Amino acid sequence: MLTFYGPTLFVDIGFDPNFKPVPGAIPTPGITDVSALVDTGAGESCIDSALAAQLNLPIVDKRMVSGAHGAQEVNMHLAQVRVPSLDVNILGAFAGVHLAAGGQTHRALIGRTFLRNFTMVYEGLTGTVTISPAPASVPPSVSSPQPSP
Repeated sequence: MLTFYGPTLFVDIGFDPNFKPVPGAIPTPGITDVSALVDTGAGESCIDSALAAQLNLPIVDKRMVSGAHGAQEVNMHLAQVRVPSLDVNILGAFAGVHLAAGGQTHRALIGRTFLRNFTMVYEGLTGTVTISPAPASVPPSVSSPQPSP
């Protein structure tokens, strides 16, 4: 399963304009239990563009992103992504990419900007992945980079 699907977290995604990022606060999600691939090849985190449109996530910028199929300009959506299993919120701008249209099973990608605050152990032989807070104290919210001007 790990080889076929990759390391997957289930996340809640939305944009709650009343959310205040204080310890213990949880944003009201637009959708829950969304499969998100922990993608060590992705510099930043992304949300499926169709899902972002369905959730009415605000577009705050456009940015060039590149992947296996080359570069493309995409919308950057303001969102809050909650990872309940790790008790953490990811706040900021997320690239709207065409995951579903490209045949992907995941609706979000969690990139290295998120992983820098965690330790991830990928056990290929057993098919398990463990993600835990890094040894230093982890803040209650992780902010993704803001769109560049």
